[in-house]
Amino acid sequence: MTRHWSENLPSRAITTTGSNDFPDIDVNPPTAAAEGHLLDGDLLSPSRTDEKHLAGCGWCQQRQQVAALHDDDFDDEDFLKAARQRAQEGGAAAMAEPTRLAPALFALVQGETERADIAVGQLWRLRWEDATELGVVVDVDRWWVTVAPVTTDLAAADEFSPLFPPTVTALNVALTACISLECVVPLFVFDRQVAPASRPTLDATRAAAQLPSPEALRDIWLAWRRGDNPPADLVYGTALDDGDLDRRELRTTIATSFTTLVGASSCAPADPLGDVTPLAERVNNTGLALSRLAAQSGLTREVFMRIKQGGRVTATEAEPLAQLLETDVRTVLESNPPLDDDLVMAVSRPRHRPALRALAQHDSDERYRTEDTQRWRIAETVASQAARSVANAAVDAPTHWDTKVDNYLQLRMAVLPLNPRDRQ
Repeated sequence: MTRHWSENLPSRAITTTGSNDFPDIDVNPPTAAAEGHLLDGDLLSPSRTDEKHLAGCGWCQQRQQVAALHDDDFDDEDFLKAARQRAQEGGAAAMAEPTRLAPALFALVQGETERADIAVGQLWRLRWEDATELGVVVDVDRWWVTVAPVTTDLAAADEFSPLFPPTVTALNVALTACISLECVVPLFVFDRQVAPASRPTLDATRAAAQLPSPEALRDIWLAWRRGDNPPADLVYGTALDDGDLDRRELRTTIATSFTTLVGASSCAPADPLGDVTPLAERVNNTGLALSRLAAQSGLTREVFMRIKQGGRVTATEAEPLAQLLETDVRTVLESNPPLDDDLVMAVSRPRHRPALRALAQHDSDERYRTEDTQRWRIAETVASQAARSVANAAVDAPTHWDTKVDNYLQLRMAVLPLNPRDRQ
């Protein structure tokens, strides 16, 4: 009688539990003659090639028999329904503590958007010049943020406008987010967070008192853009009819109120229109050595070394440079290379707005008596300092500019006549 192949292998085996109908499965599989052994996921639904291998492989046959004992033929919908029911009954509460991440690990695994000042799902007060509005964040792309206008006038809510309970904010009034009136605003118009993004909770009462989850808000936003139906587990307004003239006028008024906030993006330094000769090329075209450039302009050699390395010049440096190049100051400034996007993000963060206002209030130069001029003055200064300290001014790490801006603001604020609370 021919011996079974498993009898020739070492005797280390894993015993199947719950049944004595199957022999032990050896942990050392035999070498496959032609094809590799079946994967675990293929045991119960083998392909034609797998069936050919299975017909001559006793080891895979045994694995298939044991896998059949644990066949999971549970419908996904039934599984989710059972899981939700268990969560509502509190049966999952025992797993809350074991599955909680340590704070340090939680911070590590968060995406950049979550670690930044602005995150999807947050409710913010937006302020620029005379405009003050509420908006909920639905998307973040560097220093461009997509928000949906939020209003207390529930008549403006359409079928894509989720209704928020009064418990969402300290205002204790019901709100609605007009997702279909979305707009893109710059990061530096965010003034104060009104409500944080909701957090997962097993407490149904607490969940109902929060904003919709960030994932739900993004799903509504994407559904609006794609023309799909929004998530069905939230409460929305009613669709607009052709005769809803009052509601349409109301929504137009809400959208128009965000015009100033959207237009604030024009305050950020941008690439000039048309063909512009780079500043480094303009300087090289003079044919003068560094010493001659410095002598004729009154600027230091360091300024021209920075220009040759791809750095920028400030408005103050642009004045004597314009005389040297026989052009005007605006042309010189437009010849600057663009600011690094990470630097623009760093100076645009909402946490810097109080410091920028304080600097503007105490600045003796009339050109820098506003928050906005202070912001871009700091950006120019920090960019120049970085170009002086690093030969290659390219920056890859997103935290590089944040650190430099923080340090620069701390030094500036330290010399202002402010009390300790105002310095924070």
